[in-house]
Amino acid sequence: MRRLTGLRTPFRAASPVLSVLMAVLLGNCKSAAFDGNSKTQDGTSSEAKVGQPGNPNDASSTPNDPSKGGKLPDATPPTTDLANAGWADNKLGSTIDNLLKNGSTGGTTGGIPSSSDGSGGTITDTGGVAGHISTSGGKSGPSIDTTTGSGGGISTDSDGLLWIPCKAGTADGGTFPSDFYGKRGTKIRVAGEFCPSLEIKGDLTIVFVLDHSGSMEGNPFEGPNDPTSGGTCGRLKSAQSLVKRYASMTSTNIKAGVVGFSNSAHVQLPIAPLSNLQNNLTSNVFCGSDSPTATTNYAAAFATTAAQLQNVQGTKLIYFISDGSPTTGGTDPHQAGLSAANAMRAIPNLTLYALFVGYKSGGANNPQGYMNQITGNPALVRITANADELARAAAALAQPTITINRDDTKATLDNPQGSTAVAIDRFVLRADKANTYSWMTAPIELVGDVHAAVVNQLTVTSKSSAGGPLQTIGKITFHEQPN
Repeated sequence: MRRLTGLRTPFRAASPVLSVLMAVLLGNCKSAAFDGNSKTQDGTSSEAKVGQPGNPNDASSTPNDPSKGGKLPDATPPTTDLANAGWADNKLGSTIDNLLKNGSTGGTTGGIPSSSDGSGGTITDTGGVAGHISTSGGKSGPSIDTTTGSGGGISTDSDGLLWIPCKAGTADGGTFPSDFYGKRGTKIRVAGEFCPSLEIKGDLTIVFVLDHSGSMEGNPFEGPNDPTSGGTCGRLKSAQSLVKRYASMTSTNIKAGVVGFSNSAHVQLPIAPLSNLQNNLTSNVFCGSDSPTATTNYAAAFATTAAQLQNVQGTKLIYFISDGSPTTGGTDPHQAGLSAANAMRAIPNLTLYALFVGYKSGGANNPQGYMNQITGNPALVRITANADELARAAAALAQPTITINRDDTKATLDNPQGSTAVAIDRFVLRADKANTYSWMTAPIELVGDVHAAVVNQLTVTSKSSAGGPLQTIGKITFHEQPN
């Protein structure tokens, strides 16, 4: 049983009759209820219900018009899992609401709204393991934002939330039929996700570019930001999760290498078959600092990596992990680092991910803007606070990035009154799942008829940089209840 605060009607204590009804429904564990004003056959107040039609061969379960003496069927149980489509229960509704505000279902590092010029913004403590990126006004990357729109939270402005995640092995949710029972004026939201994938074929080369500056292990002035503990660190955990994912791609020819840097840069593991890296997933390679006073030279890191890749064919993925802006490398370390990154990104079929570790919310120097410039795409940046967040963020980046623009994402409601455009109220790139974009519509008023069920079909479409159309359909049969 769940309850979401209804439209225009604040929560009130249930009447004795309704309390008895609710107790029975809870005992059955068969119904999902939302605030509403429908009535049962005996005229007592009841809540809006969602469910599926009963068996037409079973009179006791066949939905009938309550105004004619029939009875509503037991509503089907709500979905309690993000992996399953259906009407969300209260707990899952809160999870979805949080996801669509912050880009993640949990964690401590918050969303990162960008400024209008794409230079970055501030980090908040509102959830998200890897730092959600908002680029609705930025210079590059997908159009993403975390605004809640005029509707506010789902718990205060809608009578129900229909959740339609992408199906296994597909990039969208397909078609999901459902039933909803309520009075005229009932409003619902529909939320879902698109998760296109891009199959890597042929040759793939992975290079980890690792910061070994003094602040990683800690020095009198800063850190530790990714210390070695129990024989491991965030950089090593990140590599382990990524390598495990890539090792499962048996049809791809994968090679990998490691470049380390601090004052200067050097090749720790030359590019070789992935098995060589698997045999060297150790703290000696991935963890530690070169010295307590070692500085940070981005220019050397990118130049050394580029030299390793000049004659390499196929797809190239670079995982750059650092805990600070460049402090050495030319007369202007920041510009030198950016120039070297741009030169490396000019290599064909190369994607540069930047993972920053050690940023605390409210810190004076937000690395987001500079990292956006380094990668050329905010969707490729993750800002994390510690080793655990770093490892989780990296695990969600085990494939080339795919972009979906909010402006390409459209929603249309079709019912007997015609076809109407529906606003996409929220649209976020998930920080904890690779290439997964979650969306939510503005509140939708369902069209019904007290004498017959009416289908309200919501169609959400989009397209991605991977090609091919995306389409999710929520086919909602609305059973309008008499006043």
